[in-house]
Amino acid sequence: MKRLALAPHRLYFFLGAIAVLILFSWWWLHVQSGRSLAVPLHALLMPLGVFPLFILGFTFTAGPKWLAVDEPPHNFLLHGGTYFGGLMLVLIASTLELPPLRMSGFALMLAAWCAVTLRWARLVIHSQVKDKRHPQALLLAMTGGVLAILSAFLWSAGLSDAWIAARQLAFFAFLLPVFLTVCHRMLPFFSSNAIKPYTMWRPYWLLGSWIAACWGLAIAGILGAHTFEALIATLLSLSFANTSWRWGLFRSLQNRLLAMLHLSFAWLAIVFALQAASAFGAQIGSAMVHALALGFMGTMLVGFVSRVSFGHSGRPLQVSNLLWAIYLSLHIAALLRVAASVTAIPQMMTLSASIWLLLLLSWVGLMLPIYVNARADGQPG
Repeated sequence: MKRLALAPHRLYFFLGAIAVLILFSWWWLHVQSGRSLAVPLHALLMPLGVFPLFILGFTFTAGPKWLAVDEPPHNFLLHGGTYFGGLMLVLIASTLELPPLRMSGFALMLAAWCAVTLRWARLVIHSQVKDKRHPQALLLAMTGGVLAILSAFLWSAGLSDAWIAARQLAFFAFLLPVFLTVCHRMLPFFSSNAIKPYTMWRPYWLLGSWIAACWGLAIAGILGAHTFEALIATLLSLSFANTSWRWGLFRSLQNRLLAMLHLSFAWLAIVFALQAASAFGAQIGSAMVHALALGFMGTMLVGFVSRVSFGHSGRPLQVSNLLWAIYLSLHIAALLRVAASVTAIPQMMTLSASIWLLLLLSWVGLMLPIYVNARADGQPG
């Protein structure tokens, strides 16, 4: 276990994987028992519990290289442990119905996230590289994370309307901008290495328009401006469909590790078509948010974390038949959950939750040994 202290990605990915297992097991038990779970709690705890630790693992592994700075390893153990501890406190307090303890958990998560955001801001400021647009976009998204967790804290403190702001900020000011920033930088780069010939296309105006649209969706959702929301979502759906094609979705299928990223990105055109339909009045329940959280973010998480884990552990960048089967099955489970929202058939939700838990157990079983064992190539880190 001492190896978790060797590099940020080891600790953050390890804690993130444990959090995924705990949260999905907790949710699965609720689904199986038939007990009702408050929508605000589920809508906040899952996204703020599943993704941030993995985001930190990637940010403080790849980010210093983007900025050409040396990142001292101090405090990542404290920050990771604090965020994870706060998350577990929220989970325990919610299960035992202890609101003051739950509020303390959100406070710990907020303190940890403020600390890592300040760390990242210092790296961005001190860096001498000329092009900081991707790191700056990450900093803006991490600041959105501060606002989202603060809103979740206020909701837990008794401000009931704050959960809507927390949900909108969590998805559209925090998580989605992080994913889009990383995709904008990395997908064309990875594709250019694997697909020949390949023309790299990643204009900065595209990333800027995506991020602006995300904040527009966050604000529209908070204010209930459905017409504005529908317009933005429609434009985003068309933009993501065009980008997926230009980045080489179909050509990526020749390389499994690359295809995992492109197939996940392709969900975004579906996600925002669903959001536009919902904003225009279609009765599709929570189809959009589950397409976003499970279809895009969930499968992309598996693809990116697997790639980073293999690369930084000295293992070949190859996808085994087992990992490929797990990944493709996650898409099927996500489709089931989206269909369950549209059709309101409870059995489909139960089936989807069971499949997700089984698949994540298998994936985490593949990943955890990587973080606690030495690199396969004998190199440090």
